Amino acid sequence: MMISVPASTANLGSGFDCLGLALDLKLNVHIDDPRHTGPPTATRHPAQIAFTESGGDGPIYVSSDIPPGKGFGFSGAARVAGTAAALIQRSGSTNFSELLEATTELEGHADNVAASIYGGLTIVSDGQVVRLSPHKKFQILMWVPDSATSTVASRQKLPEQISFVDASKAIGKATLMVAAMITGDKSALRTACRDQLHQPTRLESAPQSVIALDNALENGASAAWLSGSGPSIAILAEPHLTEHLRSCMPESGHTKSVAISRYGLQVS
Repeated sequence: MMISVPASTANLGSGFDCLGLALDLKLNVHIDDPRHTGPPTATRHPAQIAFTESGGDGPIYVSSDIPPGKGFGFSGAARVAGTAAALIQRSGSTNFSELLEATTELEGHADNVAASIYGGLTIVSDGQVVRLSPHKKFQILMWVPDSATSTVASRQKLPEQISFVDASKAIGKATLMVAAMITGDKSALRTACRDQLHQPTRLESAPQSVIALDNALENGASAAWLSGSGPSIAILAEPHLTEHLRSCMPESGHTKSVAISRYGLQVS
């Protein structure tokens, strides 16, 4: 049996811990599969930990297209796949609400895991998820630097409190981002992605990511944001602009075109 889940880009600007977008890069967990003759996944792998802690029995085998530490939701996808594998092994099926609760506890926040479970554009709050389909005219171009980021270390840099005014602005921009992603309103998207809630703090230690973000918005991107805790930059653009935007990115990294995944967790 194979459980397959997509990568994700989270926050989408000001949608801190509540907005996620599934990306068509896959992490697969294989269980009870006699075709695998190589060594099983290491015990410290997040998928194996999730599988074991959720009551799974036996080895698992992981294959993945998702780069770790780059802002593609690797740990979230691994925890979703590992937990789902254990639940299916135990009962023959998995309940998405149960899966969301378990993986949110493991991950510490729900945005990435919701996108990997449900696919598309997800909004999650207090265990409730709404899945929407983004406008079809856009695709994602990721600028991926050579460096990596620790999500735990990045979150520790964020302030414990913000002002009422800043909170109000963040709520407005996150709400605007959802509406603009559905309608395809480019002007609204460019406004919605300009975050002041968490990005400035996280970008202080990633000057090349700042350049990539600014260059994308100055050269026709519909939106751009720090993907999760970074250091990658997610660029939302119409396909005919992709090559031009590639040429505007810093040479200290590489670019990768990624389709938005319309599907979440799949079992085969």
